[in-house]
Amino acid sequence: MIFKKEKVDNKEDYRVINNMRALALDAINKANSGHPGICLGAASILYTLYSKHMMIDLNNPNWFNRDRFVLSAGHGAPIFYSMLYMLGLISLDDIKNLRQIGSITPGHPELVTPLVDMATGPLGQGIASSVGMAIAEKYLSSTYSKSLINHYTYVLCGDGDLMEGVSYEALALASRLKLNKLIILYDNNDITLDGKLSLSSCEDVITRFKALNFNIIVIDGDDVFEIDDAITRCKDSSMPSIIICKTVIGKYSSLEGTNAVHGKPFDKEEISKIKAKLDILDSPFTVSNDAINYFRDSINSRMHYPLREWNRKYENLREEEKDKFDNLFDLNTEYSLGNLKFEYDKLSLRDISGNILNAIAKDFPLLIGGSADVSSSCKTTLKEEKTFDVGCYGGRNINFGIREHAMGAILNGMALSGLRPFGSTFLVFSDYMRPAIRMSSLMNLPVLYIFTHDSITVGEDGATHEPIEQLASLELIPNLYIYRPFDVNELLSCYRDILQNKRPAVLVLPRDNKAISELTKNNKIEDGAYILKKEETDDFVTLLANGEELGLAMGVSDELNALNIDTRIVSIPCMQNFIDKKDFSIIPKENVFGITFGVKDYYYHFTDKVFGMDTFGISAKKEDILNNFEFNVDLIANKIHDFLGDNDE
Repeated sequence: MIFKKEKVDNKEDYRVINNMRALALDAINKANSGHPGICLGAASILYTLYSKHMMIDLNNPNWFNRDRFVLSAGHGAPIFYSMLYMLGLISLDDIKNLRQIGSITPGHPELVTPLVDMATGPLGQGIASSVGMAIAEKYLSSTYSKSLINHYTYVLCGDGDLMEGVSYEALALASRLKLNKLIILYDNNDITLDGKLSLSSCEDVITRFKALNFNIIVIDGDDVFEIDDAITRCKDSSMPSIIICKTVIGKYSSLEGTNAVHGKPFDKEEISKIKAKLDILDSPFTVSNDAINYFRDSINSRMHYPLREWNRKYENLREEEKDKFDNLFDLNTEYSLGNLKFEYDKLSLRDISGNILNAIAKDFPLLIGGSADVSSSCKTTLKEEKTFDVGCYGGRNINFGIREHAMGAILNGMALSGLRPFGSTFLVFSDYMRPAIRMSSLMNLPVLYIFTHDSITVGEDGATHEPIEQLASLELIPNLYIYRPFDVNELLSCYRDILQNKRPAVLVLPRDNKAISELTKNNKIEDGAYILKKEETDDFVTLLANGEELGLAMGVSDELNALNIDTRIVSIPCMQNFIDKKDFSIIPKENVFGITFGVKDYYYHFTDKVFGMDTFGISAKKEDILNNFEFNVDLIANKIHDFLGDNDE
């Protein structure tokens, strides 16, 4: 049981806080860009968390068992950077270069800055990903060592974060899983960019979190004692916690409590008035050395014993245990498929993928994930593993529920904590996940998205379930590697490439395709594309396809050959790998035809002659759908024949 502390009014605490505030305002003023409101209103929350609670090592910011902190309200970055300067982790020049090209102090937090555990900015993403961090802590603690891995995850969020639906999705799962080491600090100032929160929300947040069964504490968000005491009490909870910190946006400014202070820099005269109220010397970028020393000493003295004890426990590990622990965090570890044994005869590609995933999991303990309530359809259950749940945090199957957006964000948090997570649903529902997938790509996280039911051949479920534009749309996201194999040979190579490269990957699979071709045995997934079938003469047409459509391309090739038209078939199972190589020589400049069951834009990199979709799909049997949209061997071959004939004329 944790007892309530006696209140002590420490002026040194507020001297540090006010220096943080002033430095943040100077940085925003110099950049002439930024958000001063949260820097004035929430400074005490950030200071109290770090000075009195965060388990960190100032000499080793990447210490694995450090507490994680997510600034979900990412526009508050300047106050965070001010704190980092006072802790000696970034320089004064870094502060002066806020929002400037090449700096490590970008407008919203990114992974280029010490102690930044996640890139944030899009509201809701940070708080949702923090759930993934809390899941990772439970899993790693249960699987490896409760004495060496036992950190907390803290989040500073605002009204905007809680209004975004992804936060509710993720926090509902956090409650279900009783992630009690997740503590949310809610900067509740009742202001959004356009005005008072009441203009767009009448929600009773306390009742909402009561419904989620969260531990709830309401405090004055500028009172160091109350913040400290609330965090202490949250650590004694068996449920995730939210501390509702009542704050005043832009406190001490002439615009305090209004939306006008949210995102508009102050002029020098206003900053001078604020510094006078804060009892801070009116000299830009001047910080009290006494305040700096007090802040650093408070953390170093508090952390001296915990760090010594952690190192002692680590050194006392048996040699094999120490190796296991060290290898867990070895980012250079390579995992290969080796000689996997699994059944694939007459199975669909999604079934084969499930067998491969299960085979990989046996020797890959960091692999953990689940689906958005469609594991039986996506075939992503790890059959020999338990479900991750209360009382079984070592389980590796996560029931995300019908929460695609939250699933994507949670996977990001898990990857940021060192895991290799995967999540699955139908390709058409990747639309719900797009913001999280974009963040995976921006942070270069090794998240695996497994999307099945990848085309109009879904059939009877109809247009709502038939992805048309999703594949082309996902290809627009930089640094996202999308794999769309045709058969088991390409699929195995896709998994091998995914495991050997620590980057965001999307594996796209059909519902029913059972084809296997001898031609795919020598695939070159690492190159992104390869010649599946080589022409026999100098006068030929080239067919581009991947996935299920590759089978159609083979049929078209045979029909064209019967019409005395020579063909080359190029399979492109990973478009981004192909683009990365910057060598498109296997695709000629003329007589190139793409075949896709999606929108035609997918192949516009290489040709404007594409057999594809211009409309949404329909509800019907697979064969009827393909015929309806003229995905027919004879029709396509004849159209190519006619095109060539017209060109000859």
